[in-house]
Amino acid sequence: MRLGLDIAMRKHLLMLAAAFAAVGVALAQVGASSSTYFLDIDPARYSGPPGQRIAVQLGDQPRHVALNSQDEICVQLQSAPSDGSISARVRSLKPEPHEAAVVKLTGPNVSPGTFRSTPWGMLLRVVPDKATTLNVIKPMGISDAPVCTL
Repeated sequence: MRLGLDIAMRKHLLMLAAAFAAVGVALAQVGASSSTYFLDIDPARYSGPPGQRIAVQLGDQPRHVALNSQDEICVQLQSAPSDGSISARVRSLKPEPHEAAVVKLTGPNVSPGTFRSTPWGMLLRVVPDKATTLNVIKPMGISDAPVCTL
């Protein structure tokens, strides 16, 4: 009888541990997905290549991204704890290298979904509503892109 109770207790404890692990994984995924933003980037050249939508994690390391065969950038999203705004740190690597610039994409005095410009004319915006844009353009994930220096 005592042996049967120990086995039942072990099964119960294992099930409980598995449930806690599943809840922990689910919470981690919610936390990670809530800090992922879609960023539209347009080189803004006449008769040039089209823009690209990328998925970027807020606070991740700067990432080297090839937008197309002509354009490569280094990009990072950061938030300002003071007002909750989100800025992109971006540096053009190709075709013309440019120094890093900080472009405020969301926050006070920035209308949601508006394109903002770097000093060299590249356009960036945070997509305001993920649900309405997911089936229009498939975003390119950059979480596995090489780390770069801004």
